[in-house]
Amino acid sequence: MKINSLLIPMFAGFFVLSFCGLGQANIAMLKAYKEAYPDSKPKCINCHVSEKPKKDEDHELNGYAKKVKALADKPTAADYKKAGSFEDFGKK
Repeated sequence: MKINSLLIPMFAGFFVLSFCGLGQANIAMLKAYKEAYPDSKPKCINCHVSEKPKKDEDHELNGYAKKVKALADKPTAADYKKAGSFEDFGKK
């Protein structure tokens, strides 16, 4: 067996695992939001101050995200319903 046949999958796995935890919003949060508001298209700017947060310092939460985080650390669809949609947040 060639060493390349082992190294390539190992590096690919390492790459995927090393970047999995970087995002603030995880798949469960996005699914919960989509469950609460099925017609919405959530983006980074809906919960973060920066449109495309890249560095650790750029992950500052906006008012809507702070409201959701105050309800629950790991929000469910019910928590998003209590907070309202991000589209309606600025209108209140």
